[in-house]
Amino acid sequence: MNERRIKILHVLDSLAVGGTERMLISLVNRMDVERFEHLICCVSRLGEGAAQLRPEVRCFDMGKGATRDLLMPRRIAALVQAERPDIVHTRSWAGVDGAIAQKLARLSVPRSRLVHSEHGRNLPWIHCEPLKSRVARRIVYHLADLVFAVSAELRDHFCRETGFSAGRMRVIPNGVEIARFDRADPRGVREEFGLAADDFVIGLVSRLNPTKDLLTLARAFARLRPGEPEAKLKLLIVGDGSERTRLEEFAAREGLQRQIILTGTRHDVPQLLRAMNAFALSSLSEGLSGAVLEAMCARLPVVATAVGANPELISEGETGFLVAPGDDAAMAERLSRLMADREMAQRFGAAGRRRVEEHYSLDRMVRQYEQMYQSLVTV
Repeated sequence: MNERRIKILHVLDSLAVGGTERMLISLVNRMDVERFEHLICCVSRLGEGAAQLRPEVRCFDMGKGATRDLLMPRRIAALVQAERPDIVHTRSWAGVDGAIAQKLARLSVPRSRLVHSEHGRNLPWIHCEPLKSRVARRIVYHLADLVFAVSAELRDHFCRETGFSAGRMRVIPNGVEIARFDRADPRGVREEFGLAADDFVIGLVSRLNPTKDLLTLARAFARLRPGEPEAKLKLLIVGDGSERTRLEEFAAREGLQRQIILTGTRHDVPQLLRAMNAFALSSLSEGLSGAVLEAMCARLPVVATAVGANPELISEGETGFLVAPGDDAAMAERLSRLMADREMAQRFGAAGRRRVEEHYSLDRMVRQYEQMYQSLVTV
């Protein structure tokens, strides 16, 4: 082991609330502080997640925002030259600026290594990106000392898109902190949102953006006839984003304002998940969904679209159900089966929890990252 700590500069778009960001925060907070030092460079903006980091983790807000900034690689390169990290770890599309920056700084920091990882994809490029984007990704992959994706599906997608060899791209799955969900008490959440003991609560934790196709979930919920007086059914949507207004308008139009509950951004996700009876995800695209992993960790049966790595996580008829994207009728039918057969729902939830314990724990993920970083600086 090195006498000094391995210094890692993480480059990503921001620390806004989302799956990739939550994963990075958990990783940085859990890794061995005696062996690793972390710096975080947020290209667009800092984001509210920065407040959840350990106090000694330094963050740099580059302030790019939504505008184009051709000088950003030089600005990040100056940061690399000033901080002299052992490893620059760039993530997803925002990592392109960071990868160029790391190479620009190589004369000043010759021993620095570059890691690039892919964590998902968003509209409108969930199936195919423009040629210039595919070329840029391939260049980044070739510049990097190590490339990985968070799921086999995501690796295969980007290798098809770029022509990069799948044999050269690793897979390191995300993980969740299991203990957080075991100690979470849902009673305060149920009281806060007026959830009765006999309410069947369908839930979702997500950014409210177009890629999540939340209106499909809302339409599926409306098919379950929650407007009837005897229906003991709620839809709890945790998160915020550009689609919130459309969801509110749908709920008002369908007379479901009391049944569809929008919580906004929350930091008590384990308690919220423990207050649910089933989890539903209507996404058009996913990487390796941290929200699904957390739901499975909380022993919830999952109904999700068969996109991204969801089929890697959800075993049909064992831990939940998979449906086609945009198919609100199929999603409603699967949810109704869980409502009608509570024993099956509990059985699915228990199987999902076992799957997380065996393959997707945070401790397992942290060990893989620590081994990866260590191997790069000892080569």
